[in-house]
Amino acid sequence: MELPQESFEELLSSRRLRISLVGMSNVGKTRRVKSLVADTSLNFIRVCGDDLIEAKLKPFLEGKGFRGVNGVAAWMGQPYEARYPETQRLFLEFEEEAMAEIDYSVGKNMVVDTTGSVIYLSQQALKRLKENTLIIYLEATEDVKKMLFERYISNPKPVVWGSSFNRKGRESDLEALKRCYPQLLDYRAARYEQLADIAVPHYILRDTTGQQFLEEVRKRLRP
Repeated sequence: MELPQESFEELLSSRRLRISLVGMSNVGKTRRVKSLVADTSLNFIRVCGDDLIEAKLKPFLEGKGFRGVNGVAAWMGQPYEARYPETQRLFLEFEEEAMAEIDYSVGKNMVVDTTGSVIYLSQQALKRLKENTLIIYLEATEDVKKMLFERYISNPKPVVWGSSFNRKGRESDLEALKRCYPQLLDYRAARYEQLADIAVPHYILRDTTGQQFLEEVRKRLRP
């Protein structure tokens, strides 16, 4: 959804603004989303892709002690595991369903906290997101890529690798992950940029308010 600044202001004040954040897992989307919701004067509600998917995965998680985003990551596994192609397929199937069920007609401003894998959904799903929301890409700069990998290893989140993972020669699991992860980031960055209406560097206003984040968004809209 392309918006000029005037339309952005009108939608915000009338509680009809719909925005979504896209970007790599661990880049800070949820932090920005929560800053918008925390400022009650802005009248934002949050729709969390991870929560919607976890609810659909409940039958697979129950009885295995899996809960929350880390539990989903444990269920999904790593791309070198034999079960991974099937868990990745199920994850994307449920994500597709969850995105199709979002109700954009609520009487408040809305921010959709997407998963990092949103770009792997069907063109129909992405078209619906683009038609209903201003898509903001939280852009990871080059210097943050090492940090993202370290976070991925120390605090795993469910990651869809698509075709970005492969093993060469006698590489260990970790060696293959280390080599392929930057390739995954590069692939996703191009897809996020293509999908988004505007991009905001991840480090912008890291610890500030929803109002300040919205101001950064305004600056990037056409007059």
